[in-house]
Amino acid sequence: MYYLYLIQSVGGRAGFGVTQDFKERNKQYCSHSGDIVQFKFLFGGIRAHAKALESTIKRQYLDNIWMVDDWKTEWLKDGVSMQVLKDYVEDLIHSRHFKLKLVAKDYDFRTDLDILDIDK
Repeated sequence: MYYLYLIQSVGGRAGFGVTQDFKERNKQYCSHSGDIVQFKFLFGGIRAHAKALESTIKRQYLDNIWMVDDWKTEWLKDGVSMQVLKDYVEDLIHSRHFKLKLVAKDYDFRTDLDILDIDK
């Protein structure tokens, strides 16, 4: 299974990304930020669908991508809320028939993996 995560920075900025190992990826964010950071929403499913969804966000939200100098990040500009991003992702999953489902909310690496809705 592959995962698309929606993350919120300590300062409240919405972001996104994909990973195969969501626990390790969350630890990396926590390590870099110096605080516990949650994947507000974690969608799991087919790798190609997760990557296509990430690519679509990058293309269609191009004007809303937060830039650091000339570097395009996977964070959104101020003013784009997590709720707007989540609704957009869910609309894409539904309209494009992506084989992805919500498997966790407010996940961080300390979360008990047995409570997640993940096919084992």
